[in-house]
Amino acid sequence: MSSSTFVTVVVLGIGCAANPWGIMIAILLLDARRGPGIVWTYVVAWTGAISVVLAALLAGIGAVLGSASDDSGTAGSWILLAVGLVLLGFGVRRLVRRDRGDEPTEETPRWLRAIENISYPAAFLLGIYSATYPLVIAAAGEIARTGTSEAIALSVLFVVLGSSSVAGIAALGTFAPERSAAFLERMRAWVTAHNRAVITAILLVLGAFLAARGLAGLL
Repeated sequence: MSSSTFVTVVVLGIGCAANPWGIMIAILLLDARRGPGIVWTYVVAWTGAISVVLAALLAGIGAVLGSASDDSGTAGSWILLAVGLVLLGFGVRRLVRRDRGDEPTEETPRWLRAIENISYPAAFLLGIYSATYPLVIAAAGEIARTGTSEAIALSVLFVVLGSSSVAGIAALGTFAPERSAAFLERMRAWVTAHNRAVITAILLVLGAFLAARGLAGLL
């Protein structure tokens, strides 16, 4: 396992965990009327979704191109480049719209404000919907370059890091609700106020990183 591959997977895992909407939803679910089981349902769905999608992508790449082959390495580089360019495009678009002043004000959606009444099936579907799939695709492209044993270890690392934010919030709210209440409220307020800037920064930074990583693998 090369150090660059390890660093790339770590960066992608952290980027997956830094999804502002995922963090905000997890905090709000702590106040659900049906109790802490709701937020853990969301965490399980989030973790399961990125695990299944990552495994499916790696299995598909391996079946078509062969694990750790030159073809799989090239395909992985193309995936990284494509995802990086897409993220960059969305990031630049958000910057341009902000500079023009025509970007709509982002308010908390009505369904998010009423999340305290959410059911278990809805929380599960919300976890699947909220996961950061572009970074899962990029992680698959990077991990596909490695051998089977390394791929398993890197996949576990990505899933653990990618789920760490929502799982950490659920753990704090469940096992230390009083001590963590003020901290989680400050986090929720900050994410609500700055989620647009955070998303734009993630798109630009990770987009440039992935595009450069993919291009380097093709040259």
